[in-house]
Amino acid sequence: MKRSLTALPTHPLRRPARGWRTPALLLAASLLLASCGGTGTPAVSGAAPGTGGNVTPGALVVSVEGAAVVGAFAQSGSLRVRGVSPAGVGAALAAGQAGTQLSVGTPVASGSDTLLPVTLGGAALASGGSVQLTVSAGTRQQTVTVTVLGSAAHSIPVGTPYLASAARMQGQQVLLRAPASADEASRHSLMRFNPADATFAPLAFPVTGFETITSHAVSGTDVWVAVRGVSAEGSFLLRRGADGRTQRFLAGTVETLNNLLVLPDGRVAFTAYGQPQVLLLDPVGGAVSRVPTDGTPDSAALGADGLLYFTRRGDAPAVVQVNPASGQSRAFPVGTPGVSVPGNLNAAPDGTLWFTESRTGSLWNLDPVSGKQRSVTLPTGTNARAGEVAVAPDGTVWAADTVRGDLLRAGPGDTRAVTIDLPAMPGGGPRALTVAAGGTLWFETGGQLGQIR
Repeated sequence: MKRSLTALPTHPLRRPARGWRTPALLLAASLLLASCGGTGTPAVSGAAPGTGGNVTPGALVVSVEGAAVVGAFAQSGSLRVRGVSPAGVGAALAAGQAGTQLSVGTPVASGSDTLLPVTLGGAALASGGSVQLTVSAGTRQQTVTVTVLGSAAHSIPVGTPYLASAARMQGQQVLLRAPASADEASRHSLMRFNPADATFAPLAFPVTGFETITSHAVSGTDVWVAVRGVSAEGSFLLRRGADGRTQRFLAGTVETLNNLLVLPDGRVAFTAYGQPQVLLLDPVGGAVSRVPTDGTPDSAALGADGLLYFTRRGDAPAVVQVNPASGQSRAFPVGTPGVSVPGNLNAAPDGTLWFTESRTGSLWNLDPVSGKQRSVTLPTGTNARAGEVAVAPDGTVWAADTVRGDLLRAGPGDTRAVTIDLPAMPGGGPRALTVAAGGTLWFETGGQLGQIR
């Protein structure tokens, strides 16, 4: 049973009740997290091949298996000590780390290795950070740097739980969009969160009646929304400036608009439900042009190369590249023809793209230059399935686990994802994943806005 948010441990050294009852559950819990911000290969002195250095004869080979988390989603991390049995394995804080506290769990065998659970806390790690641990086994020792993730949760102040369907960053502020099934007030506005003072405020648009905001995007101080219209004029786009004034642009279709993206040249790209084309709005004159596509776009993203990409299902599932200037396209076949359903497309800063395969719940990376594809192994024993995806500036990829309602994380270059366990919340989650420029992950779960940094 997933724990409730109100039952989260408040003491930084108290071990979460879940996962510490038996050796088998301890092993599962200790694999929950990976280190933050590109430290999937930790700083380990005398590390073995594959952990960033050469082996010092007689030294231990230690890697960070799962980083600790402090704050609202607190839980323990773990270290992997390679080629060593559990007897006599321990850890201690390295010297000179005032304000840091460490609690070491019972070592557990993992094949020929040992997993060592560690819980970190104290004033120095109140919001996360890093700490050096000295790991020992008999007379051998090794020092490893462990990254501790900070976390927080903010209740969204509405009468009923606010469930989001998407989020975008505008500077440091988070803009949440409610689903089409939400109440009228939520369908007609966005919800803006300001981390500077931890306040929420609706961002209003001239949307009325049965009209519904279906997609949103940010371009500098401008916020764009796509609106499903109910009049003969059809659906339309709205641009809201920093002064609160809005400008209306007809989309030229009555279909629901999705995948709103602002291109580097200022044009706004979007798709219309069921139509095999990408639509392009020129906000200077208001004209809408169309780029035919081979297949109907599902999810879409703007690549680091400035080109458009979308996922396509059906007989020829693919990630498709579209040049909005020339209309030329290139398809990258993925999965199994007639079976696979790629989706949740997101662009990474390194030029690659992340997507999921909905039928299998797998997580994939595509390099559009070489065409190479690779999958990320999801945690075993949990039936994890990757859903919505977000990518951090350092290349860390986050995904929602649609089975357990947890988060999945893979650091830059990692081949395996780990789980961040979230408390059970009314309405479920996580949803609306987005990452700030500084690397903080934001998400909505059960009407609360969570952050992990």
